[in-house]
Amino acid sequence: MSDPRRAPAETLTPADLVDRMLSLTADLTGLIAQETELLRDRAQAEVAALQPEKIRLANDYAMDVQAVRARKDLLDRAPSERISRLKTAMIELDRMLAKNGEALGAAKSVSESLIRMVADAMSERAAPALGYGSNAAPATRRSGGATGTGSLTLDARI
Repeated sequence: MSDPRRAPAETLTPADLVDRMLSLTADLTGLIAQETELLRDRAQAEVAALQPEKIRLANDYAMDVQAVRARKDLLDRAPSERISRLKTAMIELDRMLAKNGEALGAAKSVSESLIRMVADAMSERAAPALGYGSNAAPATRRSGGATGTGSLTLDARI
């Protein structure tokens, strides 16, 4: 969560608000880039470790953006050079979020494929044998090492 001592956007000078938003945008962009690389490297534990900081930064960023959307005058007197840098940083964040979305989609696809393969393998073992064996008796399935049956369900929501 955000720092309880965090000053509301409305209490900052326009220049200070832009500077804080620039810092948040840069920090969030860097963290998203790091997460994207970890996703590509399949480093799930490291990705999980980033989540508390990602949530904090995203919440702080969202609060400032929401405050500016509600009151555009908060940035009216900020130096145009800083506003321009903020716009550029926000465009970079959007670009990095798109890359991150692609990496998350790929990771989701790989996970779903693995789950389907396991479910299919379990279903094959549990399926009845079809056809006839020796002496026209119904065929029996040979044990593949697993004595019990299992159930696995794929939930496509993420």
